[in-house]
Amino acid sequence: MASGKGKGKKRPPAKRPPAARAQGTRPPATTGTAGDGSAPIATTPAAGTPQPAKVKATRAERLEAARRARQRKALLTRAGIAGAVALLVLIVAVVVVNDKKDAKADQARLTAGSCTYDTRSDRTDPAPGNHVPPASYKVDPPAGGNHDPSPPGAGLYDKADQSPPTDARLVHSLEHGFVVLWHRPDLDEADLDAIHGVFDDHSDDVIVVRRASLKGKVVATSWGRRLLCGEVEPARLSEFVDLYKNKSPEGGIR
Repeated sequence: MASGKGKGKKRPPAKRPPAARAQGTRPPATTGTAGDGSAPIATTPAAGTPQPAKVKATRAERLEAARRARQRKALLTRAGIAGAVALLVLIVAVVVVNDKKDAKADQARLTAGSCTYDTRSDRTDPAPGNHVPPASYKVDPPAGGNHDPSPPGAGLYDKADQSPPTDARLVHSLEHGFVVLWHRPDLDEADLDAIHGVFDDHSDDVIVVRRASLKGKVVATSWGRRLLCGEVEPARLSEFVDLYKNKSPEGGIR
């Protein structure tokens, strides 16, 4: 019978489609883009993919890199120095401006009454041979210049029977930072006591002498500075001493 002949035959196995055979294997690494068009998505390279070899820099390239590094360092150093110099210049400028403002304020206080202030003197720059006194001084009373080698110290030299030190000796005292108070010899007792009071408050730094040629009652001098007063104003004279004692080429030498 025909139906019985085919019962003992086996069917050949069905062939699997290519997609099924590939199932379970790892696909090669690829780089694609996400479906939404965003940045590329990196995937792990397939095993066994050769990596590019690292290229060593040549000697010339290393030398050039070192030269550029030195150049950058030098530029940074110069920039730092320039910045420091600019800052120093700025600080000095501020100090100078403030000093000028302070000096003007000081002079304004000193001259608020009967006194005037000036910087007249025969000479205020120390120079070799300045211990040769001149025959006379152009500025009266003097506030600088060549002078006698023997300066007097602080003290009262204004008694009627006392010869005051010479101008040339007193100018040397100014160079050492003393302040000289010159006063007219015909002052009344009150004015004379006021001047002596200023000396008592500054007895280490002040010399008091008489001078008949004064137009006002009293003049205070330091090296290169003068305060000429029509009246005796002890507060302003005392402030002049405080401001300008030892402001001289050899200030503080006693």
